[in-house]
Amino acid sequence: MNGQRDVSRGGEKALGIIGIVFNILAIALIVFSILSFGNVQNNPEFRQYLEDQMLNDPALSTNPAEAQVLIDGLLASFGVVGWIIVGLLAISTVLALLAIAKLGRNRNPKLAGIFFIIAGLFAGLLSLTSILFYIAAIMCFVRKPRDNGRGVQDEETLRRENERLRDDNQNLHRDEQRLREKEDQLREKEEQLQRERQVRQTEQRLSEEDMVQREDLKRRADERLRKDSDDTPRRPL
Repeated sequence: MNGQRDVSRGGEKALGIIGIVFNILAIALIVFSILSFGNVQNNPEFRQYLEDQMLNDPALSTNPAEAQVLIDGLLASFGVVGWIIVGLLAISTVLALLAIAKLGRNRNPKLAGIFFIIAGLFAGLLSLTSILFYIAAIMCFVRKPRDNGRGVQDEETLRRENERLRDDNQNLHRDEQRLREKEDQLREKEEQLQRERQVRQTEQRLSEEDMVQREDLKRRADERLRKDSDDTPRRPL
């Protein structure tokens, strides 16, 4: 069912099947009794036995004619009542089968409960079969399929949460990529600064060496000049 989580209806089905079996057994027993009684009721000895029992009963003050009429009425009504009961039990069985069919795939448990109640009424108000059907009906109404609206909402919320987490992960991944790019840029700048520093140090070292060489050359030139001046003879005045 849409929007509902299926509930196992094995208990309701089992009670319904047991009630149907009881109905079938009762129908078979009543039909057998009706057929057997139909063969016996035309027996003169049986009719005479019933008449003697009525005449000997002090609670029944009847004459033979009235006893005969009463026996005929009882014998005739027995078959009619029996077939009426068979019909009621047959209707109860059909309703129980419909209820079990409605429980298939948990399609309509409420309607199945109504069918079980009506089947119990047709099977007898307080018979064993009707009690089984009543219990099955109560289970159909009480054990409602759990509403899956909240479940759907939870699933939708979970799906959205997963999407949000996936987006966050993607954003985090992009942030990590940007951080790595910045780190690479900083590393490149640091390497460039280090190279420039090395170049400046090299230039400074070369400049210092050049100055030392120049000073050395100047010093040598001065020494040569002084030496040359000392070696030059002085003219007398």
